[in-house]
Amino acid sequence: MNPKKALIVGSGLGGLTTALRLAAKGFDVTILEKHHRAGGRLNLLEKDGFKFDLGPTFFSMSYEFDELVKSTGIEYPFEFIELEPLFTVNIDGIDKTFTIYKDMDKLAAQFEGIEPHFREKMEKHLNKTETLYNDTINRIIHRNFNSFPEYLLQLTKVPLKHGPLIFKSMWKELCESFESKEARMIFSLVGFFLGATPFDTPAIFSLLNYIEMRHDGYHNVKGGMYQIVVGLLKVLKEKGVTIHYNTEITTATSVDGQLKSLTDRQGREWTADYFVINADAAWFRGAIFNRPKFNTEKLDKMKWTMAPLTVYLGVKGKLDNLQHHNYFLGSNFDEYAKGVFKNQVSFQKPYYYVNIASRNNPDSAPVGHESLYILCPSPDLRFKPDWSDREAIVQNIIDDLSERSGYNLNEMIVSKTILSPEHWGEMFNLYKGSGLGLAHDMNQIGWFRPANKDEKYSNVYYVAPQPYPALVCP
Repeated sequence: MNPKKALIVGSGLGGLTTALRLAAKGFDVTILEKHHRAGGRLNLLEKDGFKFDLGPTFFSMSYEFDELVKSTGIEYPFEFIELEPLFTVNIDGIDKTFTIYKDMDKLAAQFEGIEPHFREKMEKHLNKTETLYNDTINRIIHRNFNSFPEYLLQLTKVPLKHGPLIFKSMWKELCESFESKEARMIFSLVGFFLGATPFDTPAIFSLLNYIEMRHDGYHNVKGGMYQIVVGLLKVLKEKGVTIHYNTEITTATSVDGQLKSLTDRQGREWTADYFVINADAAWFRGAIFNRPKFNTEKLDKMKWTMAPLTVYLGVKGKLDNLQHHNYFLGSNFDEYAKGVFKNQVSFQKPYYYVNIASRNNPDSAPVGHESLYILCPSPDLRFKPDWSDREAIVQNIIDDLSERSGYNLNEMIVSKTILSPEHWGEMFNLYKGSGLGLAHDMNQIGWFRPANKDEKYSNVYYVAPQPYPALVCP
């Protein structure tokens, strides 16, 4: 008996791991990839002798990889590097750089004289978010919902004490946990990891603080994040999975409630028994399946995550004053965070994140050099369609980073690449350049999110950050 055929569109982390799971179950798996290289946003930029993580620069929830390895019966295809300290935070106007540790003694020392009784407050906050995590991980986070009543039923099984977290923001929750603006700002940064801000992210996502500060931490990969992709590709090749690159899907054909085939830009038709879409789920439904519910007008009315403005710098010299992960914030946190994604603030002094890839992986830069990745959370193309000023914005960032780090980067830069939201949207079919797809408001999580099983075609599934229950990939 011939094995069932599965066709996966997209070779991001979700597509690769789904291919592995299906191959382990005996499916004949083929992957179609738009680009010349696998990985999606988990990709690699190589230029002028430097290597940069294109998108993700660290991950948490390493236990999800443990489950993947165990369930598919493989050896770990890459090697973790656990990070400690986790990151640093530089707040403009404060003569101190905060270094954030998992180690509670070291962490508490960072807030001496700033947050009274910090250790006691932090332990209370982490205990609360740990309970939230334990009470929701199996009831909500790791579940699918086949109907709205089923979703409501599962919500009723979550202890009532967590109810208030549904109706208040992450920022309000942190205001109740800490007195100082500094502590509130620093521990609200997890809201930005979801592509939003702590002012519009539900307080239930405070459980990310528990995951990152106590339960798991931050991790990198020996050789760079792209080694995750390299390792998975090696295993998939051994299991007979075929990947076709430079293959972009443009149309679909269906018969009797099932998807029959997908057609690429070259006119080639691809058939299978099952189809898995590792792409922006809302965009694909609208652009490829032509669903009215997901047309441009409807998508524009939904809430989307931030768009990335990313910069990749190769510099001559060492930057010993910077850690692997560094956040640079201003003194107008409330105003900036509430307005940045709607293009209501000035980019004269933007907020940004800096990763020094060569800190943990020296091979990412020539000897005596460093490779820097800079991410500036930005408005998507609905709010800022013109990015002709990207060079000026990036220069503002470089000047500010030079002043705050003590290095004259303008004299050290030997390689520079800029990717604006327009580039990200084009490269990965991200709707209006939104980096993480639909936002995580209460009306866009759980049952309210696009389902990971297609509503019309019984043989189509989705794997990506977008489908419900929410963004749960590492």
